[in-house]
Amino acid sequence: MDSRYRLYGVLGSPYAAKLRAIFRYRHIPFSWIPASFDWVPGMDLVRPELAQVTPRIIPVVWFPGDESYHVDSTAIAYRLERHHPARSIVPDNPGLAFLSHLLEDMGDEWLLKVAFHYRWSNEVDRNFTNRLVMSEVLGGGVPQDRIEAASRAFRDRQIARMPLVGCTPQNAPLIAEVYRRVLDAMTDLRASSSFLFGTRPSLGDFGVFGALFTCRNDPTPGAIMRDRSPASLDWIQTLDEASGVDGAWVASTDDLSGATTDLLRLAGETYLPFLLANEAAIEHGREKVSLTMLGMPYAQAPFRYQAKCLRWLRQEFEALSGAARAQTMALLRETGCGAAFGI
Repeated sequence: MDSRYRLYGVLGSPYAAKLRAIFRYRHIPFSWIPASFDWVPGMDLVRPELAQVTPRIIPVVWFPGDESYHVDSTAIAYRLERHHPARSIVPDNPGLAFLSHLLEDMGDEWLLKVAFHYRWSNEVDRNFTNRLVMSEVLGGGVPQDRIEAASRAFRDRQIARMPLVGCTPQNAPLIAEVYRRVLDAMTDLRASSSFLFGTRPSLGDFGVFGALFTCRNDPTPGAIMRDRSPASLDWIQTLDEASGVDGAWVASTDDLSGATTDLLRLAGETYLPFLLANEAAIEHGREKVSLTMLGMPYAQAPFRYQAKCLRWLRQEFEALSGAARAQTMALLRETGCGAAFGI
């Protein structure tokens, strides 16, 4: 029996890069298999073994124990925790574990908008990445005209999705400011600590990593990162291949770095207010989520998956008790995150 996991994806995906880094850090044997669910004229890019996988999103992970296929990088990360307790990426302190999940969620659902905005909003970036993605999926031995055709089809599909993701000209100033603040926080983190919750990486680190890995690799956000935060480049390089990293968690919220608190404050100022507005729009049947954050307007269509994200975070918070709950509540209030959790 094959005992290696199979990770299907492309490195153009922040979620695939995130899971690859998790597998590497956790010493879990896996095979990287380039894959996509995109269809382009005259070419079906879906691998036969993935034909029945739903929803049709990457990355996909094949688990050798029961030979099952799974999607959703967060769910996969937690499933790996149940199968492999060594080198966990979930802090022992339940309060810190919740905060780690909160920052991972912000990376997956909010910082993704940063990566998506820069990748598809201008000709230089969109015509750089689309070809890299298709070249990885199609592999060698493919004529250049087929790669170019596939690249154009993929580019056009992603550009059409920009309003759905919230990457519009109206939202661009806020998205750019979020990126600047994240880079500044990562600069401070690198100067004071190794990772967000100690000297070992957490789920929160890997969530932030996915979006920043994508930004580093693309022309425009990569240039911004090199100019504003060389430390972010160092941190990404370390976390991408962290199989030799050992370390420990901080003991409590009192020991968190200022950078971690800054990221939580950014969540309190932007991501969580967006989740609350998104939830309200869905509950009242509105066609648009509209609010002002950091003094700038933001609007997009409501997104049901992100309502689920808020519900999952609330459930985890409600499960906290004792000192972990008290300390976490205090930090949520301090960083402006409390309203999303009824405190």
